[in-house]
Amino acid sequence: MLTSLTVFGDRVFEDHVQFPLRASYGGPLLFASITALQVQEFWDGSSRVVYYKAEYAKMSVVIKLNRVDRVYRPPDVIGGTIIVDTPSSVSHQGVRLTAVGHIMLQLSPRQVGVFEALYKSVKPIELMHKVVDIQAPGKLPRGETEIPFAISLETPKGGKLFESFHGAYINIQYLLTAELIRGYLQKQMSSMIEFMVEERNEQIPRGLIESTTVNFYITHDTQKHMISPVLRSGGFKITGRVVTQCSLSEYVTGELTVEHSCVPISSIDLQLLRVESVAASDRTATETSEIQSTQVADGDVCRGLAVPIYMVLPRLLTCPTLATGAFSLEFELSIVVTFEVGLSRHALLYDPNATKMVSANETLPLRLMRI
Repeated sequence: MLTSLTVFGDRVFEDHVQFPLRASYGGPLLFASITALQVQEFWDGSSRVVYYKAEYAKMSVVIKLNRVDRVYRPPDVIGGTIIVDTPSSVSHQGVRLTAVGHIMLQLSPRQVGVFEALYKSVKPIELMHKVVDIQAPGKLPRGETEIPFAISLETPKGGKLFESFHGAYINIQYLLTAELIRGYLQKQMSSMIEFMVEERNEQIPRGLIESTTVNFYITHDTQKHMISPVLRSGGFKITGRVVTQCSLSEYVTGELTVEHSCVPISSIDLQLLRVESVAASDRTATETSEIQSTQVADGDVCRGLAVPIYMVLPRLLTCPTLATGAFSLEFELSIVVTFEVGLSRHALLYDPNATKMVSANETLPLRLMRI
């Protein structure tokens, strides 16, 4: 880590030469690794003065894990290296490594009210907390020092390590913190990195998963919202099927067919939704939000043609479907069909809020698993 400052000297020093210097703000003598920049030289009448901009290195602590993807499954061992970079030798009181896992819960303002969401806190749920001393007190030499470490990822007794998940109101997160403990009145050096936790794969027969295919159909009669009179009078019908029990390591599959539509279709999209529920006191706040949208058809689709459904599941934004007493995580798939309804200029004059795009949708529950 480099910090910039302006210093004075009577000569130009070479790059990366270590020497004492006096800062322009009148501070004490510093001893650091210097890089000379923007050198300016002139005479003040009696002697030569050189102004230059210098950079000095500060101590840093970095955690580097052995696995590039940072994914671990209990009871794996989390291994890696703590890299300490110091401009000079440093005494310390030990190097400590802390692994924590917690679930952060937040209430939705739209479900319980803005003031309740701000002032009514939900306590975090601790999943794990493990502290390991990596190195005894001693002294680190100048330069980079690599300290290897290994810490086991164990499931607590009577508990469970849920998979990592980043949602709008529920966050399941695991953090690894390395601390270089120093003496009194000295700044503590630390570094933090997130690692991912996944469950062990369940042994479920492939045939059982493929048998959970749900058939659906989208018509003007199945819509709960108001649709255009043109669509209601002419009608439309889209049928298909989707495998609703999915593996997180694979994708959502299925197909759909446009059997009939009185107006042209603009697009067909798949929306992956998360349903987060948080229990607070005597009520439960539930919020549905969109994770991602995937377009499966652009433009008017040929009638009677089977369009494949294929959606890849994002890793950090999904996890196995779960339900506990304090919270629950569920997922849904919404099939959205957008129609292009042409409106004349005369109609727009009488209805300025009219739009050329109207949509119909069908929502199906998904069960995500680690298989």
